[in-house]
Amino acid sequence: MNYFYAPKEDWNEEHSVDLKGQEAQHISKVLRYKVGERVAVADGQGHHFRCEITELSKQSVSARVVEGDFKPEPEQKKVLAFGSIKKRDRLEYAVEKAVELGAWEICIFDADHSERSRINEERIRTQIISAFKQSGRHYLPALVVKDSLDQVIDYYKDHKPIMAYLGERESVPSVELTHHNLLLVGPEGGFSEREANLVANHSGSFIALGNLRLRAETAVAALLSQYLYSQ
Repeated sequence: MNYFYAPKEDWNEEHSVDLKGQEAQHISKVLRYKVGERVAVADGQGHHFRCEITELSKQSVSARVVEGDFKPEPEQKKVLAFGSIKKRDRLEYAVEKAVELGAWEICIFDADHSERSRINEERIRTQIISAFKQSGRHYLPALVVKDSLDQVIDYYKDHKPIMAYLGERESVPSVELTHHNLLLVGPEGGFSEREANLVANHSGSFIALGNLRLRAETAVAALLSQYLYSQ
């Protein structure tokens, strides 16, 4: 099933939706839907709807809600924060897999060992929406960008930090999740000792992802997969 995304502002009180931009073009020009046919639309806030097309053009598609379902927010939320990746294709791979593997939010930050690069936030959000639709999720992950791990820890101060760390501190991947969790993955150069001490000072936990050195985008998938079946 092809899901389409419509943010809150595109929904009308009379239980109808106006799909715009690329979503409308994909429906009308690529898939060639007709008036009267049904499409699946997600609002990114827990709802999936089946909607019947009432008006259609290349720039907009109007549809009325026929039926829908709602999924409550998960009890255990997993924020995935990782050090910025300079190469765009690898950065986008990490973001895509984070969405597919259930990250509640995605935070990208400049770690001590990061190669500084400017992040195209609009492009990343487009990537998040694409992976959100493909994976059939009910909640659209937010994107947060920070300048350092210190800022990340402060921003998510009510979350439990769990750092993937290749060093003396790590344990087997058996750290249990709480209601709010901050999963941390370093850049290509890994986390610095200073950053590890920062997490330790904030009652964080450390886990290993095996004995081999992983690329940052691989570590994102490996860490989230440890908690794939969490609530």
